[in-house]
Amino acid sequence: MAEHFDVVVVGAGSGGAVVASRLAEQPGVSVLLLEAGPDHRVSATPHGISGPSFHLALREPGRQWADLMATRSAGQPPRPYLRGRGVGGCSAVNAMVGLRGVAADYDEWGVVFGADGWSAAEAQRWWPRVAERTPLHPAPTHERGPLGAALMAADIGAVAAPLTRTADGRRVSVNDAYIEPARSSGLHVRGDSLVNRVLFNGRRAAGVRLADGSEIEAGTVVVSAGAIHSPAILLRSGVDRPGVGQGLQDHPSLPIVVRLRNPPEVRRDRLALSVILQASWREQLDLQVLAIDALDPDDPHLAALMPAVMRVESRGWVTLRSADPAVHPQVEFNLLHDEADRDALRAAVRVAEEALATSALRAAVEVLPYRTDDEGLRSGVGDYVHATSTCRMGSDDDPKAVVDGACRVIGYDGLLVCDASVLPRVPRANTHLPVTMVAERTAALLSERLSAG
Repeated sequence: MAEHFDVVVVGAGSGGAVVASRLAEQPGVSVLLLEAGPDHRVSATPHGISGPSFHLALREPGRQWADLMATRSAGQPPRPYLRGRGVGGCSAVNAMVGLRGVAADYDEWGVVFGADGWSAAEAQRWWPRVAERTPLHPAPTHERGPLGAALMAADIGAVAAPLTRTADGRRVSVNDAYIEPARSSGLHVRGDSLVNRVLFNGRRAAGVRLADGSEIEAGTVVVSAGAIHSPAILLRSGVDRPGVGQGLQDHPSLPIVVRLRNPPEVRRDRLALSVILQASWREQLDLQVLAIDALDPDDPHLAALMPAVMRVESRGWVTLRSADPAVHPQVEFNLLHDEADRDALRAAVRVAEEALATSALRAAVEVLPYRTDDEGLRSGVGDYVHATSTCRMGSDDDPKAVVDGACRVIGYDGLLVCDASVLPRVPRANTHLPVTMVAERTAALLSERLSAG
């Protein structure tokens, strides 16, 4: 006989962890959180994840999806795409930058995309709930490498990046902030549980089938496997919204590699991504430049400035390559397809070049060659690992929309999606905090419906 839970949440990242944990606070509601990667208590968090360096977090065994490949732009070969795996998801391995974005992003969700109930004012209602669980502290100066220190010293508006960490430098992932306290409220967490598909009774979600063939019944299913794997689950499940897997976005960036005249004095495992420069071109804060020290573990002299486009027009797609859940989907970002994004990336590069022209940067680095013509941009463009928008929110009559403003899959009962895939457009921010904010709202609305019966 199959197990039964009131709610099954698929994926323990920035969206799923929040939804599952908040629902578990509701008396009488049984919640199971399934995670494809490992589960562990906070006390057993590996040092590479709990520490200040995202370099070490990314090297932690089993905490990335192996063999996940993505094509960034036309003419580029597929390359590995980093996605967090295990409790905490990407919040356990990211660079910890905590930004909310700009108000216009959230107004657009309702006005332009038709996501009912959304506006900047509505988002503002939920930010305090995120803030009470997620501390933000900049890295101290002793965790800065030479490039970050020089960018701050250049006096051109760079700031110490707010990071999702404690004052003493410990990462705060959603495993720390949400899952751990919810375990005492009765949240069931099950790691190493790869989900194949959602099960249906007609057009009502009835549970999930795992890759090993076992089934779990549920009154409500929330898919929170991220912008790459959530659409794959829906496609394997036969969800017939045409927008599933379409609309993929990320922040395009062009690494400007530099050689440090003096390598970092700080050990690589103590280096944080500490300095960020935000700039405006056509719209508010539509550009960003990051300083990445310790770019190459084999060469401590290599670092990079990462100019990026934060207001993105180009869209790609995620499609199935196989019905086997162990086979990753085809991921095509289609970065810089829209000419506006190419123009914006050149503008971001100019911001980086202005920084590199300052005496502080000239004294610290030697700039290696790079190209900004169309071919150079297409061949050199990278990403910020901020995949979004493959199950995007919108109105019921929009064929590109997959979920409504409450993250319910349009045309189905008892099925929701809540992760970065539902964001209608990649926000002008690193995506972790916006996703947790959406998840706080989604959980509250779902709790109300469950209470009402």
